[in-house]
Amino acid sequence: MSFATEKATIERYVRDNLTGSSLVFENMTQPNTVAEWIRVNILNADSKQVSLGDNPYYRYTGLVIFQIFTKPSIGSGRATQVVDQVTAMFRGQRINGITFRPPVMDKVGDAGGWYQVNVSVPFFREEV
Repeated sequence: MSFATEKATIERYVRDNLTGSSLVFENMTQPNTVAEWIRVNILNADSKQVSLGDNPYYRYTGLVIFQIFTKPSIGSGRATQVVDQVTAMFRGQRINGITFRPPVMDKVGDAGGWYQVNVSVPFFREEV
């Protein structure tokens, strides 16, 4: 699986399964007329050879980062609901050869007029 296929697979899965918020993927502009939105970034972290022989396996690791933005001054309830949705989507999933590990939440708080919570989803994939 190439990096381009990895990216397309993850983005398609997010588009198909994460509803209720405007999605902004890498190199896209933030929407101005919405009550909440989610920025999705796919970060590649490490790679290594994990077997020997004529056709060794290589493991690639990374993170899918969800930056969840909701209206300020309404509490954290809605942002936490989106975190739960992202967690349920990815925990224990294997999608087209990409294995996802349990998500981690990080509360950021006020971020340029929005309330922000991040969710990091570690993943890995292997290829020959």
